[in-house]
Amino acid sequence: MSQFKYTTTLKQHTPIIHFQANQSGATLRATELKPKFDKFLLKYYRNEVEKFKIKDKEALDYKVKIKAFDVRIANPDRFLFFANGLIDNPLSTTFSKKIEVEFFSFKTELVELIKNYFKDFLLITNFGSRNNKGYGSFTDNKDNLSDLEERLKNYNPILFRLTTNSRKWEQDVLNTHNKMKAGINFPHKNYYFKSLLFRYMCNTYNIRWEKRKIKQEFPEVVKRGHQPAIDCEIPAQFRYVRAMLGVAELYEFNQATDRVEISSNEIKRFPTPIVYKVINNSIYLLGNESYQQIMGKNFTFSYNGNDFSLQTPLENEFNLLEFLRFCQTEENLISEVV
Repeated sequence: MSQFKYTTTLKQHTPIIHFQANQSGATLRATELKPKFDKFLLKYYRNEVEKFKIKDKEALDYKVKIKAFDVRIANPDRFLFFANGLIDNPLSTTFSKKIEVEFFSFKTELVELIKNYFKDFLLITNFGSRNNKGYGSFTDNKDNLSDLEERLKNYNPILFRLTTNSRKWEQDVLNTHNKMKAGINFPHKNYYFKSLLFRYMCNTYNIRWEKRKIKQEFPEVVKRGHQPAIDCEIPAQFRYVRAMLGVAELYEFNQATDRVEISSNEIKRFPTPIVYKVINNSIYLLGNESYQQIMGKNFTFSYNGNDFSLQTPLENEFNLLEFLRFCQTEENLISEVV
């Protein structure tokens, strides 16, 4: 093999979501992989790769080619919704029996670094739409994964694993994330699960979340409801609590007929600080501290020409590691990897 090339094959663990899956190349794309890999190398190994940057760009001097074989296309099932209802866009998922990735650079030292670190990059990275919910998970076929959890901890000190043994990973991720963030309410099934985030904030900081404040400020959106079985002590402060697990653009009520919009002059977009990584039959939660960037920020909630403002939790009012440990203690949904 040429000293200027490194070629490897990937194992695909979960489908990757595409909006136009029937088009050529609807699989893992070099245009997504290379920027993410560059960012990974410059974040964790900058001292080694800095000299291979392309001028003043945060990009490294190598090229990537990807070939996919036996690509299977499927329509998304009912588990492709998370909190905001079923996705209406024409999504499809693709799954490839074999994916070959080729790296090329005239900088042979860079090729060696790519060879050394690409396996770790794949362990903590997903691709395509909704990748933070486990879609688009790959590993390197040359990776025996014998020290998988130790390597995951090197990059994500906040690391948990789902306790379920189910092979229906989409349902497992959906149920776990909804129980942690929004809770679950199926009146037709007489099933109600109070959000673990709500419980954690009440129990630990005596802070109520934004949903109660929305109902107070905009009572017309509340056409049915119930007195919660779990509540904070009185008096309690209000915060935009759900933002800690990802900022939403709106709240929907009454089967999505009423929408409360959420906006901020400071924060335009903020994804969840928890990434679900599916490897073989295990599902990991990779936690990071990005949520600290939006603590104490103001958000505006608007409905029918009226609005009110609410802050996210302050610096000493939320801790992701403590919250995940709370989830483990309260419901045993997840277990910490130590």
